[in-house]
Parts: sequence; structure tokens; C-alpha cells
Amino acid sequence: MRSISLTSSARVFFSLLAAACCAQGVFADGENYSLWPRRPEALAEARRLMDRGSLPQALELLQPLVEQGGVVGREAKDLIGSLRIRQLLDPNGPDVKKYTVRRGDSWIRMVRKLDCSQAMVMHLNGLMDIPVLHAGDVLKYRPLDFHVVVNVPEKEVCLYDGTNFVKGYPILSMKDGGKKNLETSVKDEQAPVSIYSKQFPSADKTLVLAAGGYVIDVSRGAPRSPGFYLSRQDCNELAMLTRAGTKVTILREKGAAQ
Repeated sequence: MRSISLTSSARVFFSLLAAACCAQGVFADGENYSLWPRRPEALAEARRLMDRGSLPQALELLQPLVEQGGVVGREAKDLIGSLRIRQLLDPNGPDVKKYTVRRGDSWIRMVRKLDCSQAMVMHLNGLMDIPVLHAGDVLKYRPLDFHVVVNVPEKEVCLYDGTNFVKGYPILSMKDGGKKNLETSVKDEQAPVSIYSKQFPSADKTLVLAAGGYVIDVSRGAPRSPGFYLSRQDCNELAMLTRAGTKVTILREKGAAQ
């Protein structure tokens, strides 16, 4: 019996026919196939928990997803950021403490002793301007023991509580000639007006880093000093959540551990 030899055109035809049949079978089973990657069920469950007010449980589901990167990681970061900021700014949160003002206290001395920022103390106590301190005054505060990670390849400044992600802030512009990762800290918080000025609470804040003259500042066109520049809202929020001595890591190598 003679073997049948197919021409190249015939082979192409039958290959396409087989592919079409397979595709028809796959697409018919819509439950098992999707053109888009499936969103982890943890994201949907986290949203349901958020709607029910179960914030700690939602955060527990979201934290592992941050490391996935891509669309899933970005969505997890956004959800965590909205949850954590809500918790951190709650005047009645579980981590909020009370301090009784002592004789000789000044605002600068007090916030440094409390490991807090002046903006956070004012927010937690509902203060619109900076009052004179009197011995016996009781003020709410929360210790700020966070870690700032400037992720240069990802163009993002991230706030961490230990190893847990808190919030990310997009870098709008930067001036950075460094090549290696750098460990530094917040040296000071500056503003264009005095800390005792009535305009200080609403003034834009600049975080001055201890190394290299770097700053984290509000973006206003081309960068002036070496540093990383955020939107006005993001920069001022980050300043509220940090203090002199806050650890800062500048990651310049893609894929470096945070």
C-alpha cells in the first residue's frame, strides 16, 4: 500500500484546522479559560472584609500579595495604603498614647522625646494651629517607628512597619547620581516658615536626609537638590508619618531586597 505524502500547503491546512478545533473546545469551556490572568480570590475576599469593617483580617490577606508585583501587587498596595492610613490617623486607634506636658517642655523637645511628628500630634488632638504648651496639658500621640524605602527602579517611596508594607508614594521626579544602595535616615523636617508660625501646619514639608544632602520634597518642576520629589499631598503625608531618626533605605539596584 502506497504511503500518502502531503504537500507543504496541505500540512499547513491541517495544522490550522487542528488548532481551530482545539481553540473551539477551549473557548467552549469558559470556566476553565480566560484571556486575562485571574485575580487572586484573596483580593476579592479582602474587599469583602473591608466592607464589613474587618480591617486586620483584610490586611493579613493583602500583605503577601504585595510581593507579587504587577497588577495584583499594585492593587494590594493601594488597598493596604487606604486601610493603614485610616488606622494611623484614627485619634482613637489602639496605638495612640497620651502624654502629660511637663514644665519646660517645648514642641521641638516634646515631639523628639515622644518619637512623633508635630503634624501627627496636631492631627490626633484636632489642633488647627500651634498652641502654647502648659504643664498638665494632656496630648495624644503615636510613636512613629516606620522605615522608608526609596525604590529608585520602581520610582516609588514606600513606608514599612517592620516588614509589613504601609503605603507607597509615586516619585514624580528625581535627581540621583548614586549607583549603590544606601542606608541613611531622616535628619530633619524643614518648612519655609518657623515651627511656631501659624502657617507651619499648612506649609509644605521637606524631609532632609542625613547622607549626601538628599531630600524628599514636593515636586515643583525640575529638581533643585539631589533627592526624590513627590506630589504635595503625598510629601506632606509622609512627613506626618516620619520623624528625625526615621530609617531610610535608598534602593538603586533592581530587584534588591527591601
